[in-house]
Amino acid sequence: MPRIIVSIGGGHLTDIHKAILQIKDALLEAFVNTEVVLVDLDKSLKKGPLTHTDQDYDFKQVSARLCSAQDPNVWEAVLVCGAYALFDPTINELCHLKVFLDSDGDRRLIDLINRRSAKTPELLAALIKDYMENLRPEMHKYIEPTKAHADLIIPNSSENVGPAIIVDSIVKIVEDSKGGIVRPRKLFPHLDFQAESLDIEKEKYYDLS
Repeated sequence: MPRIIVSIGGGHLTDIHKAILQIKDALLEAFVNTEVVLVDLDKSLKKGPLTHTDQDYDFKQVSARLCSAQDPNVWEAVLVCGAYALFDPTINELCHLKVFLDSDGDRRLIDLINRRSAKTPELLAALIKDYMENLRPEMHKYIEPTKAHADLIIPNSSENVGPAIIVDSIVKIVEDSKGGIVRPRKLFPHLDFQAESLDIEKEKYYDLS
């Protein structure tokens, strides 16, 4: 079985890791003799203070992991996740599917305030300062432009729909690579998506907002 590599990126606080875990569980349920490997870019941060740029990440380490040898008897799905998942050209070239979880700046700021429990004026002021000086410029200059590399653009508000579409797309990629693998039972029965309706050709994407 081939190794299928999927990258999922997006802005800060877009629940990328939550979506990844949903996708992992669905793939393990759908395919037997399967290994799902999570490659978290946040775990490949270089040592030292954050610069809030691409220089914070060791992309060579990640791409080396994606090119490592695998067990030929086990189908391996590698899920690359993180805000910069679609940034590096080498990683993009290795991926069979690239997904960007989209969100607007107002929601990101509100989620940031809620998650960090900025309940005092001092904490709120410090948080907004960090957002305006670091997170917001980083999003506009480095993260948001990676949307152009995505095959699928999914709004972050689609908590269940997004993972369903991604899993259906992975199933379609596996079918095509093997000339027609038996399709597993529908992974999300409350939805009615058909993988055949998704065009995952290079440099094309769907904007579902």
